[in-house]
Amino acid sequence: MVTDIVGTTHLIVVNARFQKDAVWSLGILTSLDLLLKNYPEQDVAKKIVSALFTSCGLNEAEIRAEAKSLEEWAQGKTRADIEAALSGADTSSPLGKIAAAAKAEEFWMYSRYFGIGLLKIMEIIGLEMDKDEVYPVMESWMTDKLGKYHLTACVSLV
Repeated sequence: MVTDIVGTTHLIVVNARFQKDAVWSLGILTSLDLLLKNYPEQDVAKKIVSALFTSCGLNEAEIRAEAKSLEEWAQGKTRADIEAALSGADTSSPLGKIAAAAKAEEFWMYSRYFGIGLLKIMEIIGLEMDKDEVYPVMESWMTDKLGKYHLTACVSLV
């Protein structure tokens, strides 16, 4: 599992199109928390996470701060609030800024951590975490709100 996440993360961050943002940061931390939550030695699990970020040339403190900021912003928001931010109606919000940047970039790159970040936002705002609920929301957020190809995101959810 650790080998897979190191390889996947490396391939994502060395791609010339990769742009780290708070959704991506929230996604990678959510993934790592889930994968390592039952690791028998939690102090070693923390070192694994730090080593992953260091090996990929990423700043762990920055990633944690971005993710925390977005998570705090999403607290108490509704689905309509999130969709307004993703559609570009609210560019003053952290999510609105990310959406505007993604929309403006013709060659914007989706990665599974971005998708997991969106899933975490769905969880924070209280959406039912069932595939019959999540898939249509992800499709709508990616296609209708961000203007990106939804199948990329929905395939990564499997």
